[in-house]
Amino acid sequence: MSDMSEIRNYSGRPMEITDLINFESAIDEVPSGARVVTIEEARISLGTARKLLIELQSISDNAADLTEELDIVLESYDSSHDHVCELADYLASMIHSWHGVVDKLEKTGARMACLDPGRLEWYGVVDGQLVSYSWAQGEEDIEWYHAINSSFLCRKPLIEA
Repeated sequence: MSDMSEIRNYSGRPMEITDLINFESAIDEVPSGARVVTIEEARISLGTARKLLIELQSISDNAADLTEELDIVLESYDSSHDHVCELADYLASMIHSWHGVVDKLEKTGARMACLDPGRLEWYGVVDGQLVSYSWAQGEEDIEWYHAINSSFLCRKPLIEA
């Protein structure tokens, strides 16, 4: 954790979904299955989410390598050849693993914003507005946010509200 104070509302407690100014319209912007978390919850989940992001990056790299190998093999063999089928099955298992890791990531409250470079986001509340808390690989803590209808390039620092 950084030395930065946690974002809090005027009562001194962490900002939560109930602090949204236009709750009904704001909550419609959150995709089905996604959660809105406090900055404290996002920070607690960061370690796990970071490991899952690295796992997704590894799966992606391996799948890219395997896809290249499959393309090369298909130049010499028919698609029903045993080696082609073996590679295709292995690629399918990687895709299945990918979905499992994404499910685990989403259970932390995080979502992958970008694979390379690695960036994670969590839905949260700042100043009564629905936002995305933002973290990028190389950063120690979640210290940024941006409006959910903007991008990583529009990040603002999280400061005590």
